[in-house]
Amino acid sequence: MCGILGVFTADRSGLTRDAYRRLLERLFILSESRGKEAAGLALATPSAIRVVRKPVAASAMLRSEDYRAATREALQEAGGGEYARSISAIGHARLVTNGMQGIDANNQPVVKNGVVCVHNGIIVNEERLWSDYPFLRRESEVDTEVLAAVLGCETERAGSLEGGTREVFARIHGEASIAALFSDLDQILLATNTGSLFYAASPALGVAFFASELVIARRIIAGLKNGVQDAFGEIEQVKAGTACVFDQRSASVLATFDLRPGGIAWGCGAPAKRRCPRRIETSAERTLERWQRLRRCSRCVLPETMPFIEFDGDGVCNYCRNHRGQSLKGREALEQVLERHRSRNGEPDCLIGFSGGRDSSYALHLLKTELSMTPIAYTYDWGMVTDLARRNQARLCGQLGVEHVWVSADIKAKRRNIKRNVEAWLRRPDLGMVPLFMAGDKQFMYHANRLMKESGIHLMVYATNHFERTDFKVGFCGVRPADASIRLHRLSLAGKAKLAAYYARQFMVNPRYLNGSLLDTFTAFLSYYVVKQDFLFLFDYVPWDEVRINQVLRERYDWELARDTSTTWRIGDGTAPFYNYIYQTIAGFSEYETFRSNQVREGVMPREEALRLIGVENVARFESIQEYCRLIGVDFDHAMRAIDGVPKLY
Repeated sequence: MCGILGVFTADRSGLTRDAYRRLLERLFILSESRGKEAAGLALATPSAIRVVRKPVAASAMLRSEDYRAATREALQEAGGGEYARSISAIGHARLVTNGMQGIDANNQPVVKNGVVCVHNGIIVNEERLWSDYPFLRRESEVDTEVLAAVLGCETERAGSLEGGTREVFARIHGEASIAALFSDLDQILLATNTGSLFYAASPALGVAFFASELVIARRIIAGLKNGVQDAFGEIEQVKAGTACVFDQRSASVLATFDLRPGGIAWGCGAPAKRRCPRRIETSAERTLERWQRLRRCSRCVLPETMPFIEFDGDGVCNYCRNHRGQSLKGREALEQVLERHRSRNGEPDCLIGFSGGRDSSYALHLLKTELSMTPIAYTYDWGMVTDLARRNQARLCGQLGVEHVWVSADIKAKRRNIKRNVEAWLRRPDLGMVPLFMAGDKQFMYHANRLMKESGIHLMVYATNHFERTDFKVGFCGVRPADASIRLHRLSLAGKAKLAAYYARQFMVNPRYLNGSLLDTFTAFLSYYVVKQDFLFLFDYVPWDEVRINQVLRERYDWELARDTSTTWRIGDGTAPFYNYIYQTIAGFSEYETFRSNQVREGVMPREEALRLIGVENVARFESIQEYCRLIGVDFDHAMRAIDGVPKLY
């Protein structure tokens, strides 16, 4: 079961900062034996509570920059010179029971209703508790969340920490040993229904600590040097069915009480509320703040971490300064092209690349209903066409009466290749190598040409739009963007050579890429950059209107949306949530920034709306990422740990 721990120092503690750090780290190391899947820390000073959560073992968390920064900032904020004063820390070494540790919200300390809580045990009636408090909003899968939520609610209702704690333990079924900090109280709560809590205090030093096991507490005291161990009294157990409250200002026991309703209490009664509640900051919130502070172009929304970006004196980026507006060929030119191919007898006259995504669905609608064409929809299934995309394809083809041709790869082999490359990347993450995950879909161009030849149909229609440019993907390989074309393969010969050389270097420094996917990757490169693409790009001719497209698809075809995002873009692609999470986490931006920036440059969206949208669209799609990892056979938690551990560019 999990290990929980903590260290409290008084306003006039004699414990030095170095000794405090060593004591806290030693508690984490010893508690790691109780759970290595995740770790977390909450540090309370007089003005704030800082929370750090990591999907890694405690020993790894101690080496993280987030942990070092949080302890450094807390010590500086608390003051005390060379001494660690006015700091209360509670920590957690997690053995996963409820909720995957790769998702930050599932790890502890849990923050809810002004309560910061760590918990050892399992609450078995959590669903019933949530239903008993319908006004409380659930945000994670971990059972500790409902415990913290109810504790905050019932403490407020009872008007005392004692009353609130008793009500919580009267309601929960299961095993629970908890420690909690509060934004509006200068107290720390320790409570247990099993007795798995042990503490020791030194009034002379103004310090106390606790752990989940007696042996851990003993080893902590035995390891103290310079006579410090002699300053501690006997190790005390928080008995099963009892609680004790520590005063943060003195690091001593303020009150103890029986958890049974009407049980005995010892001490000074209900603790007083703070005049000004402390702010609570989580590591996720601090990352969000850093993201919000990124310098962005004053005209579009591209951030300073975009490859090759430069800002002028007015804060305008070179992508905006060098932008050439769209020059559509127009409906008349489109009609001239289509007329050369249009069937007079109802026979198929064109093929359309049909991913089941937003643009290809709308393009199929246009060809059939407005442009009087008789298309055949073509889908290349490489293993990452989502079930959602298939259902939307069925809606369109069924309602429009369109033939649907599938070219299916060896799905198992394709997913095996993705797994090989994802695992190689996780071993040595590099943003330039992320597109390797999508190499398996590039043969769709080869098969498009093959189908045209075999069917005798000479027109292939693609629905890529001008706003979808994602040059940053090759930019992270050191290759500058070529031009503003929407042609999928547009890269200069020198750029292609530079890209190939980059990949070759990566293969050398990370031999895990030299795996069974190499042939597939090579043919993907040829299909994307070498195979002739004499296709008609529909949005070279007609305007691309996002509002109109969404309206038509939703109203006419009951087009289905994803459950874990409000956007309609990329929801048919199983890889997009994963790689966009990587880009957003490490570089601070994803495809959405480039997409929305292109819309801003073309004057179809104000910058303020683009900023609002990227804040929504960049929210991690964990449900889809978990499904992606399941399909390719990669451990979700391992992937999240590796991505989280990559140094950020911001």
